[in-house]
Amino acid sequence: MRLPWLLAESEALGQALDAQRLGHAPLLHGPAGIGKRELARWLIGRILCLAPDGQRPCGTCRSCLLLEAGTHPDLFIAAVPEDKTQITVDIVRDLCSGLQLTPSIGQHRVGLIEPADRMNNNAANALLKTLEEPSAKSWLVLVTDRPDLLPATVRSRCQKLALRPPRRDEALGWLRAQCPEQDLDRLELALDLCGDAPLKALELVQGEGLSFGLDVRRILVDLAAGRPVPAGTAEAWSARSRESWDWIAHWVRHWMGGRMGLVSGSGGAELPAHAGDADLARAWQGALEGRSLADTAIRADLLFGKWLLEWQSIFAADG
Repeated sequence: MRLPWLLAESEALGQALDAQRLGHAPLLHGPAGIGKRELARWLIGRILCLAPDGQRPCGTCRSCLLLEAGTHPDLFIAAVPEDKTQITVDIVRDLCSGLQLTPSIGQHRVGLIEPADRMNNNAANALLKTLEEPSAKSWLVLVTDRPDLLPATVRSRCQKLALRPPRRDEALGWLRAQCPEQDLDRLELALDLCGDAPLKALELVQGEGLSFGLDVRRILVDLAAGRPVPAGTAEAWSARSRESWDWIAHWVRHWMGGRMGLVSGSGGAELPAHAGDADLARAWQGALEGRSLADTAIRADLLFGKWLLEWQSIFAADG
């Protein structure tokens, strides 16, 4: 387990497995970016390992090597196909059928469903029989960021394990070790933006996401201060429409929270003081509406242009 904040959970799972106290369908849930999927794969490796090293999979047996290569015959995965938006009933039925077969290696077969909340109703219903009448030699591991989207009939038949972000100092220490070249303030900002979820913050820092988000913030602040918007802004944002609306909504929400004393940092005091709370709320709602229209036929550049004009008018009214 390479994520230090999950060591206690992995040890507890290993102990429960050895003591036969681990339910046949553990449901790992919690915020995105804290390592649920890595813990799920660690647990699968522990279940399938032929020679566990204490509470850990050995990493060298035939089963561990096949799992690492992604070719283990006793692991069945239900995921969203690239051309779909849901896990369908046929995918779940194939997984359940596989779990009924005799193990090819070792003594167990394992099914993984991730993200479990993306099962449609028929798929979730098809899973119920396996949850109610599990095979003695099979396990089912479910992973989700949103357990509330799972039917109660599924949740009630799983052994739920809630995972939470690590302490800020632990998350920051790990993130600094992964990104030693990054400025500390930048890493702190990434954790602020990601709710202390280290893996999500790492993705933000290592990719273009954080720089893009800071550019969005700069443009909003400049426009609020009466400075011009760079030419082509609406078009550039249109090329990353969903991401742009998400950043706009984030910054406006953060500024609203700063006004109410609910948040600090990340630019909470950068707007002119005369911007009204109601105006900010409308701007935030407008960003959410823009996000909902991101995949429609409406021209994205016109939507961004309209929103920017409305944002500018908030500060021009009293400026």
